[in-house]
Amino acid sequence: MFNHATAHTGRDFVGFIHAFGLLRSDTTPCGQPMSVSTAHAICELHTGPPLNQRDLAQRLGLTTSSVSRLVDQLEAKSWAERVEDPASSDSRVRLVVLSELGAGAAERVLEERAKRFADLLDAVPPDKRDHVLEALTLLKEAANAIA
Repeated sequence: MFNHATAHTGRDFVGFIHAFGLLRSDTTPCGQPMSVSTAHAICELHTGPPLNQRDLAQRLGLTTSSVSRLVDQLEAKSWAERVEDPASSDSRVRLVVLSELGAGAAERVLEERAKRFADLLDAVPPDKRDHVLEALTLLKEAANAIA
């Protein structure tokens, strides 16, 4: 249901998205010249267990066809390759594995992301930081519930 409070909250949320740089196509909010989906993908591949494209799509909240194109782009940059999944009986299933170049890019993204988030939180008054972190958790849970 639309009301003025909802409109105000919507403006604030969109304002945060703009201020944080989520709409800039030339750089991620963590200061790297790549798309947000590329940054998230290489970080997932670098910090978690090996993933096939279907699992990577699920983690990123993207379609499998979008992830297939994304992995094609990672391969074209020599950042990743598709390798046979030894745990699968289906020889068509491939894991997406970062190369040394891809791992280096992921480390830069993770480093810059941590710095950016720390700077953002430092800009929040100390007595409000716990509230902001709690609100972020609640927003994430609400977004997952309606996805």
